[in-house]
Amino acid sequence: MRTLSMMLGAGALIGFAGGCFITNTAHCGYHENGAENPCPVGFVCSACASANNGCVPVSEADAIEPSCREGGGTTGPTTESSTADPTVGPTSMPTTTETSTTDDTTIGVTTMGPTSTTDSTTTQTTETSTTEAPSTTIETMCDPGNLNDPNCGEQYCVAQNQCGWCTSLPEDKTCNDVNTATPACDEASGLCVECTEQEAQLCTGATPTCDPETHECVPCTEHSQCGSTACDIFEGSCFPEQSVFFVKGGKVDCQAKTGLTADSPFCKLTDVPLDAAKTTVRLLASNDAPGGLSVPAGKVVAIVKHNAGIPEINGANILGPSLQVSGAGARLYISGVKLRFAQGALVKCTGARLYAHDSWWDGNNLNAARGIEGSSCDVSIHRSRIVRCGAAMQLTAGSLWMENSFVMENGANTAAHTAFNFVNAVQGTITYSTIARNRVIGGLSAFKCGGNPSTITVRNSAVIGVNPITDCGAALSFVNGRVEETADETAANIVMNQWFNPGLEDVYTPRKSDNMDPLEDMAVWQEGDPRRDFSNEAVIPTEDPSFAGARQPL
Repeated sequence: MRTLSMMLGAGALIGFAGGCFITNTAHCGYHENGAENPCPVGFVCSACASANNGCVPVSEADAIEPSCREGGGTTGPTTESSTADPTVGPTSMPTTTETSTTDDTTIGVTTMGPTSTTDSTTTQTTETSTTEAPSTTIETMCDPGNLNDPNCGEQYCVAQNQCGWCTSLPEDKTCNDVNTATPACDEASGLCVECTEQEAQLCTGATPTCDPETHECVPCTEHSQCGSTACDIFEGSCFPEQSVFFVKGGKVDCQAKTGLTADSPFCKLTDVPLDAAKTTVRLLASNDAPGGLSVPAGKVVAIVKHNAGIPEINGANILGPSLQVSGAGARLYISGVKLRFAQGALVKCTGARLYAHDSWWDGNNLNAARGIEGSSCDVSIHRSRIVRCGAAMQLTAGSLWMENSFVMENGANTAAHTAFNFVNAVQGTITYSTIARNRVIGGLSAFKCGGNPSTITVRNSAVIGVNPITDCGAALSFVNGRVEETADETAANIVMNQWFNPGLEDVYTPRKSDNMDPLEDMAVWQEGDPRRDFSNEAVIPTEDPSFAGARQPL
């Protein structure tokens, strides 16, 4: 596109209510360099005319003001230099009488998206949509045989010489006709996009989830995004629908159960066939324990809560861990499940990956069993509670990501440690979590380190423990959040009452009053941190400081 040596006349501008204008890039003044006449045969260009994109009949050529002729100087006083390049966007150039009173003045579109507001002097409007979505159109030379006619800019050619948003497409056309890569119409913006909330089913495969802000298909991050299956968060794709089984702990008619529906669930987790590479287990609440499960190398299993009741995996009668995952390529997901009692560990992970969402470890301090025992395992904990276990977790090598979680009241007299034990170069991050009321075991109340140095960062968290809370030295760093070491458990309980409201089912919400509260403005969100708190409802501010700990105030 050439640079005009003259400032475009008012005819090349599209007016908006409120005195805002944008350049009409379809105007004849924007013809390609070297073109002698951008108008059809029998027409010439006037920079001041708005109708027909500035093209006027040859018979009227002599009436064109010299200042409006192509290459004929400026159109009059402006607030811009006469040598400035034409740009799309607001301009302070005054309009002329011809532009504001012409009957076929076009309806403008703003650069911030479609709007239904028209210029107060407009007397002719073409409406092609009956929805409440953007319906503003603009008249310009375009061919409806090419919905993506470049003369329409970001709009679409919806009729002969008429551009509009996707809500104005002809009845026999959809966004899929515009571009198969963007088959959905976003009524709010008027643009064709990959998906919308109403057409989320357009997202499949490796990107099964529709991002509500960008309207793009993205990998899944939550099991709830995958309907009746589960999300393989490591890959970002949903589990196949062909390998979904139901389990409800029971002892009656177990031989006759198919496990294929909630009405005919297997009685034990071990009844589930792990023939497929990926298997979803939908666990129902029951008074009978469903037993345990071991996930071997190369298999991926998700155990997710099926209905409102919280299903429980009770390992009291299991010799060894309730759940195990081991070997290359093995992954275990648990979501919405409560784990109680065990021998050695409630969950054991060896050379594999473990993901837990919205889960609840409750050991009742009855023995030294750890909530999680990992060896060369990558552990990811989200919105979960690990309470009253003999010890919360021991990780040897591997990694840890924990967010929005409570680690509380762990420690048994026969345990080797209390909350965390990191051995041999564990790489870990704990963010927006609450760690408190863990007993003093081996002279420590929270973090123990051993072997080759680990690198553990605790950010935006609320930590209360009897002094000393750690022996990790430089291997453990606290960033933002708040840490309080007390002289004894009585003092620790006093701090708990100062920082939190009374707990409810092991969930502690920070106090909030008209005055500055102890955890207020102590956390600073950064990329990668959760955007919601333990409840998955309260939003964590991303621009301003927030409350430290797993829960934002009510």
